[in-house]
Amino acid sequence: MSMKMPRPIAPDLHPIATGNYRIATPAIQELHELVMRCLRYRTTGALIHGASRIGKTRAIEYVRLLLAETHPKITTYHAQAEHKPRHAEGPFLSNLLEAVGYPDPDHGSNPTKRIRLINKIREACAKNGGGTVILFCDEAQRYDDNEYEWLRDVHDHLDRLQIKLFTILVGQQDLLAIKIAMQC
Repeated sequence: MSMKMPRPIAPDLHPIATGNYRIATPAIQELHELVMRCLRYRTTGALIHGASRIGKTRAIEYVRLLLAETHPKITTYHAQAEHKPRHAEGPFLSNLLEAVGYPDPDHGSNPTKRIRLINKIREACAKNGGGTVILFCDEAQRYDDNEYEWLRDVHDHLDRLQIKLFTILVGQQDLLAIKIAMQC
């Protein structure tokens, strides 16, 4: 007579069945190593590119979870660039405010949004007891020249407050072409 042990979780709720699990693939480990090199050598920007639908967004989520565990004083954010027919500072700042968890990201003038963004990041750093922020900009090939300039303005403002912003641009192959064009 054998006793059947109860399952710890119903088969249809298991992470494999729901797809709610994270595995550190070699590509994800490379992203993590890149981020760690940026922090070690104080390189405030990096670029990751790859084909569409290969897991770049999931890699960002994994690395953020890992950093929260291993480096709790580092504040991380994940901004998702949206496709826009027209690029304007207001929607760009609203998108960043949403990424940092500001409750009403669309409200206010552009200067007000910029100050709210800076203050929200400063508060998070104070809460974590650190002065380092990593901003993952997903689908960064969607940004235009102005959005990169606005991002640099945020970086410079935070730098004046003794907060180091590390920006990791993540996107499709077009992102590499944008980088090369900007370098020229």
